[in-house]
Amino acid sequence: MGGCIPEASPPRCSRLDRVSRDRRPGPDPMTSRYFANQPHQPRVRRAADATSIGIGLLLVSWTAINADSVAAVEAALIDLAGSVPLWFDQVYGVAYFLGLLLIVSLVVSVVAQGSKRLDLLRDMAFAIVVSIGIALVLVWMVKGTFPTILPEFTQGDAVYAFPILRVAVLTATVVVASPHLTRPVRRFGWSMIVIVAISGLGLGLGLPGDALGGFGLGLAVAGSILLLFGSPSGYPDPVAVTSALADFGLTVHGIEPTRDQSWGVRRLVGSLDDGTSVEIMAYGRDAMDSQFFARVWRTVWYREGGQTFSYNRLQAVEHEALAMLMARRHGVTAPDVLAVGVGGDDMALVATIGSGDEISEERITRGMLVAMWGEVALLHDAGIAHGALTHDVFGIVDGNPVLGDLTAASLSATDVRMNLDVVSLLYSTAVLVGSEAAVVAARSGIGDANLVAALPFLQPPALTRAQKQSVAKPKVLVGEIRDAVAEATDTELPEPGKLRRVEWKNLIMPALSLVAAYALIGMLTDIDFVAVWEVVEDATWAWIIVGFFVGQMAFVPEATGMLFATGYDLPLRPLVILQVSVKWIGLAIPSAAGRVTMNTLFLRKFGVSPTIALTQGALDGLAGFVVEAGVLLIAFVASDLSLDLDTKDINWQLFLLIVVLLIIGSAVAVLRVRRLRDLVVPALTEAWGLLWSILKDPKRTIGLLGSNFAARAILALTLWFILHAIGAPLSFVAALVATLATNLLAGLVPIPGGIGVAEAVLTSFLIVFGLSPEEAFATAVIFRIATFYIPAAEGFVAMKWLEKNGHL
Repeated sequence: MGGCIPEASPPRCSRLDRVSRDRRPGPDPMTSRYFANQPHQPRVRRAADATSIGIGLLLVSWTAINADSVAAVEAALIDLAGSVPLWFDQVYGVAYFLGLLLIVSLVVSVVAQGSKRLDLLRDMAFAIVVSIGIALVLVWMVKGTFPTILPEFTQGDAVYAFPILRVAVLTATVVVASPHLTRPVRRFGWSMIVIVAISGLGLGLGLPGDALGGFGLGLAVAGSILLLFGSPSGYPDPVAVTSALADFGLTVHGIEPTRDQSWGVRRLVGSLDDGTSVEIMAYGRDAMDSQFFARVWRTVWYREGGQTFSYNRLQAVEHEALAMLMARRHGVTAPDVLAVGVGGDDMALVATIGSGDEISEERITRGMLVAMWGEVALLHDAGIAHGALTHDVFGIVDGNPVLGDLTAASLSATDVRMNLDVVSLLYSTAVLVGSEAAVVAARSGIGDANLVAALPFLQPPALTRAQKQSVAKPKVLVGEIRDAVAEATDTELPEPGKLRRVEWKNLIMPALSLVAAYALIGMLTDIDFVAVWEVVEDATWAWIIVGFFVGQMAFVPEATGMLFATGYDLPLRPLVILQVSVKWIGLAIPSAAGRVTMNTLFLRKFGVSPTIALTQGALDGLAGFVVEAGVLLIAFVASDLSLDLDTKDINWQLFLLIVVLLIIGSAVAVLRVRRLRDLVVPALTEAWGLLWSILKDPKRTIGLLGSNFAARAILALTLWFILHAIGAPLSFVAALVATLATNLLAGLVPIPGGIGVAEAVLTSFLIVFGLSPEEAFATAVIFRIATFYIPAAEGFVAMKWLEKNGHL
């Protein structure tokens, strides 16, 4: 599907000669049919592999805790699997054996490649051996025996085992080989994992939880191996690209990769019959790093790649071709599109006329710089933002600049995206010619108004990592550019605020509060601290460690909550680190002033308006309150959770009458008392305005509320793990209620970080839910150490990182 674009270049398309299939070179059959890419490709470490490890460990942990119990859902699935006729056991047996056959087939196919794929053979060998080893250890720990490795060749009744061994080994093998395999083979492998898991249930080799634990183990093992050795980049082979272009009727000679290979897509160059240079962007069918979720990760975490996401390779190349055509229509000198589409063996390609020679420091002139900015002005006038605008995306043809690489272009760009374009190119050209010359050229090309509009974004966080690494002191260069812009345009720069230093007096109040709170807890609950220490000593510390690492993930939804509260395009990585640093500030400064100051300074670095920078905390806090109150209400109304309070002697009619009188009295007081009205009405108006600013944007509402709920659910999961560790398990709903109630009540006391108060409230709720005072207090202390005190220490390092990288 696809072809040449005659509108773009009629003479070229009319002279294109199709190459017959029998004369066209083709890729290796084994590679194209079973393996996605050529061997010996460069390897990269992907965020998806780290995610696989985390998901796998959570699945293993969860299922291991419940290995000795059978949930209602598991019992129903077992009954369903056992309700089939007896002859179906033969089907289960054959399907289970097919899992082993697939593992052997994958190993044999890799060995058949000889020395071409020794790296894949190494990965698969590690995956098989490690998954078997860990599975045997887990079975021994949980069941006290070893499982049957090959039940097909063993006599006797099957025995339940956690985890199901073959599910773990097959999952590890398929996942670790997936970056090398074509999509049909990958899909078949994933299907076989499901079939083998179901067959294991039918043969009585394990429960559904055991199968899920095997899947989690395989996922964690494979993710660890891929993270250790890296995954192949999945670049298409030049021979395959030549063949695919020939399917479009485009004969390109001498195709070879360029020096600069961007992440997830292969850039190649070649030439037509008449010697005209051709540039090709090739998205291989199975180029793993060009997939949608990986693009999203790198965009939000590293601020790379622009804001236009494509759900598949065809959309990606079509988007780039459309961006080039739209840019050319509005007068921008952009490359002529020759062909776009999916050709050959499902390979997405876009081929354009070459954008010319590279712009280097030796060849660049003031006239060239002004002409480059002129192209940017035309692009922005068309409502298009480039998304990755540096001097490197320009080429020189007949002495004139050609704007290329519109992969990350946004066709309906916001002012923010255009301002970031200006910042990026201004910095890039300043590296070449100096800040003053770069500003002079920019003024001539886009005018003072556009330069002044970009001033709030002239901060180190607005730059990519590659740009920061291009000079020794990027912050110094940014400062020089800001000064040059301010001086040239006669604009006053706002002075960045300074964080207040932490002094000993700031630490005394939290320390005294901690001592007083624990003394109060001891008086109120009469806790035996010797018994508390015994509870701690007898705890399963493996689960506490798991809970601690789970709790660290709460910083991510806290960061996304801030992202949705501001409504600005902010990179996620520094936002997450900011949430860690706030823990330190909350411990050191006895008020909300430190957190507000830090957040405001951070947001101002990214051009966020002062009003939004100051109000985002209120928005996030309001959303958090709504989530906590709503979840608590639902938990008590819809679940069987109860605080076991005696309400038999309560006169509910009198209670409701008192509530109504209080509401009426409060309303009359506010309306009649001027000082009270002046205090309450503005606060209510502001709160309603903040709430309405969220509600009028459904996407922002869902994102903000969802982020707050996710952060609190993660903390509740941490508490759930700790409760299991000390041998006093509660339901997840109970852990969630205790966590949310603690947040609500501890926030009413003006003590930094809720020190002491949070421990007292959590201890009280755990006692109500049935724990002994010693168990409740031990759990509360461990929980607070894992989710507040240790992160507060991490926050000091995080704050120094933010300062070093110019985020504060």
